[in-house]
Amino acid sequence: MAPLASEWQELEDRVQQRTVFSTFDVLETWYRAYGGSQRTRRTLHGEPLIGVARRGSRLVGVAPFVLRRGRLGRVPVTRIQFAVHDAHAGEFLAADDEPAVPGAIIESLADRVRFDVISLLGVDPHSERFEAIADAASRRHLSIELAAHEDALVDLRGGYDAYGRRMSRNFRRTVKRQSSRIAAAGHAAVDGVHLTAGVDRLERSIERLFAVTEASYKLNGARLADIHRDYLATLARRFGRRGMLHLSLLSIDGEDAAAVMGLVERSCYYDVTLAYAERFAQLSPGSFLIQQVLRMLAAAGVSTVVSHGAHDYKRRWSSRFVSSPRTFLFAPSLRGSSARFIRFQAAPLWRWLGLSS
Repeated sequence: MAPLASEWQELEDRVQQRTVFSTFDVLETWYRAYGGSQRTRRTLHGEPLIGVARRGSRLVGVAPFVLRRGRLGRVPVTRIQFAVHDAHAGEFLAADDEPAVPGAIIESLADRVRFDVISLLGVDPHSERFEAIADAASRRHLSIELAAHEDALVDLRGGYDAYGRRMSRNFRRTVKRQSSRIAAAGHAAVDGVHLTAGVDRLERSIERLFAVTEASYKLNGARLADIHRDYLATLARRFGRRGMLHLSLLSIDGEDAAAVMGLVERSCYYDVTLAYAERFAQLSPGSFLIQQVLRMLAAAGVSTVVSHGAHDYKRRWSSRFVSSPRTFLFAPSLRGSSARFIRFQAAPLWRWLGLSS
């Protein structure tokens, strides 16, 4: 990827229809951590597969994919999907005036790579990009299916108070109760790296993030794996230097209870990781910290917060869930056809029969 860095970054600057997850700094960090030469990394996270589109000598598109083995509808398949966030986030980076680029990349994949299914996120079914992908799929005899997928969004236009007023009365009562519980437990403080503030505390903040993560129920005191440490630390350092990191830590009486890390670009915040120490679970420190982060982001002029995935806990504080359908392109292979049948035809029938019986 290194020889592409300057061209890739120049393309980023030209493209308006994108998120931070198509940028060189995010993807180079992810591929270096998870798509390296070690066999275990490649098995778990997939083999790097990056498509590049040019018009003449000018870079007009990048497809940041991985090729991985797994199952779909219980059928073992070879699957192409976007890198980052275990495919909960990811997208084509394509020039705004080049809507045909994703379709051209799909055709190139069909001609050059053996796969059973391609899984895409972030392609609007009513867009020119989707039309180009559908046309390419038709020419290469790929079957298209759409599956529901949603992301949580917080609308901070008008500030934090305006966001709170748009939420329910029960939400506002819950926020007050959380604040009271935290205050009763001890002195609460929130610090860390907030865009251009606190960058001198970056290394210490990274170590505190790791410590909170290791104290969470997920790890229960075990050490965070080196590949995760490498990814999070490198991401924090790269974006910390650019004034785009928002890493917040909540401490109660001097002991860290929760951490939230995200990236800010073009007045939009994208979450990366959230963790809380299990010892403080009864206080809901993660929920409390999220509200403090939203206050700070609104004060800094951030208008939108995007959190990938429709997890139930996000309903407590998101303004709404927004649809971002997942597009599946199935190859006319035995495994591709079988996975499509089981996932999109047989499974709904079984659910219907179960409800009807």
